[in-house]
This record gives sequence, structure tokens and C-alpha cells, in this order.
Amino acid sequence: MKMSVNGNMYEVTLNETWDLFGAHLDGAHAALVCVLSAKPLEERGCTALRSSADALGYGRDACTFIALDAGDGSLLDEQALFLLMEGLDPVCLVAADNDAAEALGRAYRCSVETGKANHVFGRTCIAFRDFDAMLDDGQDKQIAWALLKKLPKFGD
Repeated sequence: MKMSVNGNMYEVTLNETWDLFGAHLDGAHAALVCVLSAKPLEERGCTALRSSADALGYGRDACTFIALDAGDGSLLDEQALFLLMEGLDPVCLVAADNDAAEALGRAYRCSVETGKANHVFGRTCIAFRDFDAMLDDGQDKQIAWALLKKLPKFGD
């Protein structure tokens, strides 16, 4: 088993995951909250999710954003997505769009329903049809926030 200079085997896995999948990743290296989307989220969506993570006690810089399509021709298949997620080992998951929810369901061989809280490999996962689009309407923003509040508060 490989160990880091500090002797933390998990640090090696996290760093190796970033090395392998860096084209698909953005945001926090520690990955407390992983946000998966088909394509990179709009900046306002990222900002809203960072603020939500902060309000839930994770801190403003807790989100790691994962795009199934890195925009460079590389796509994450089910096996790669599973390896990436387990390498990051987040506390909770957010599927920002329907394609992301379906990909998580295939990768973990479970149902990930949009509009509700799910459990994926022991982690709370919330799933949206289209988080970015929900930010265009005041009522949809409230619905999104209500769903985000189903994530565990950090420390609970």
C-alpha cells in the first residue's frame, strides 16, 4: 500500500484521483460535497451551491465539481465515475441534472430519483432535473433550497 510522506494512505488516493480525473474536476481538493453534472455548471450555479454548502456547515470551499463531459472529448463511463467518486470519498453528493442522476444510478447500480434525497453507497445524495435552470425562477430557487437542506449538516 502506498503511503504519503505524512503516512496518510487516504491522501495518496485523493491525490491520485485528482491526477487521473483532473480534466473532469474543479473546486475543492478535499471533496466534502461532490457536485456532479453532465457539463460544467454555470458560475451562478457553482456560487449558489458553495453558499448552500457554507450554510450547511461545510464551509464555502467544500464543493468539488465533477463534469461527466470534460469538454476535451473525454467522458466518464460508469466504472470511471465509480472510481472517481470512491477516490474522492465525499460526505454527500449532489446530482445537478438528470443526466448526472442517471449516471450515478448506473455507476452505483441503484435508483437516483430527481427531486428527492437518495442514498448512494451510504451517502446522502440529492438530485435535480436541472439545477442551473431552477435559478431562473424564485419559486424554483426555494424548491432547490428545500432539497439542499436534506443534505446532512456538517458535524451531525
